Amino acid sequence: MKKDLPAYVVRLKGVLYFKRRRWPTLRFVSQEVGPAFYAEYARITNGTAPKSKLFSVKNLISEYTRSKRFTDLKPRTRADYLKFLSRFERNAGNLLVEDIERKHVLAWQDQLSQSDGAHYANYFVRVIRVSFEYAIDRGQIASNPAKGVKSIKYKTRKPQPWPQEAIKSVRETLPYDHRTRLLFELLYCTGQRIGDVLSAKWIDIHGPAISVNQNKSGADLELIITEDLAECLRRAQRHHSVETILANHRGNGPWSYRGAADAMMKLRKQVGAVEHNIHDIRHTVASEIASAGLDDEHIQSVTGHTTKKMAAHYSASTRQKTRAKTAQSARNRTKTDRE
Repeated sequence: MKKDLPAYVVRLKGVLYFKRRRWPTLRFVSQEVGPAFYAEYARITNGTAPKSKLFSVKNLISEYTRSKRFTDLKPRTRADYLKFLSRFERNAGNLLVEDIERKHVLAWQDQLSQSDGAHYANYFVRVIRVSFEYAIDRGQIASNPAKGVKSIKYKTRKPQPWPQEAIKSVRETLPYDHRTRLLFELLYCTGQRIGDVLSAKWIDIHGPAISVNQNKSGADLELIITEDLAECLRRAQRHHSVETILANHRGNGPWSYRGAADAMMKLRKQVGAVEHNIHDIRHTVASEIASAGLDDEHIQSVTGHTTKKMAAHYSASTRQKTRAKTAQSARNRTKTDRE
């Protein structure tokens, strides 16, 4: 217990550390409280321990983003983490990591929840928690101030499949050779996330099929190209200096996520589908497969979901409506027979 330990000594997960403000956090070599432990404690408190290196949030982020732990993440995950780490550095870069306490993390979470929403605030806490774990492993801090901070509960938006009227309107509004039409048809044909569609390359097209490698799951898929997508690809302007199918408006690089998202928002406003977001197109594909009477394994073969549970999540609403329709029809037949 703490009362059995000398000043500045803490026991974390059964391990003894020396933890004092402005001093380096040190793990005791002698983990049993006895003569050897107290001799080590005396050497530390007498000032023979190395001087503390002032390790700021800026230092932490710099080291973490250069580490293999970060570079081994999927490209989309790295991009997401960098957004939050950059904001963390802008607002707290000069703070010492060892001075950050749980109350600070809770205050940041609350502030971000009000300004950017609960989902953003929760993700921010998750990212800095990961960075603090790196600091622990580097011996800069002994405990993680973000660990155990509960996510803020909020009402999640249910996916809403695009209605056929909206899909028809897209095709009536944009010609085959329009870049946003090509983006839409790639999303609608493949049922993939927008990041995977934006990274699709011309060499991924093999005759009537397109190969997809998912950034998030690592799944490799091969999907038959729809007639509408095939026509868009046939008419698309190909920039030989750009490998990706979707190039930016200058034709000298890939289309950015922000640019593509803005183009889709403009399209959604044009066709009256603002309430149906980009990810809902993925939900639409899964729902259409379910409506065709196919099982969740068929949905997985297109969307690339790694578990049947996730595939079922996307198809649940459609299956419920189909089963309810069948059930109600059966009720009506039974009622007629009784009469």
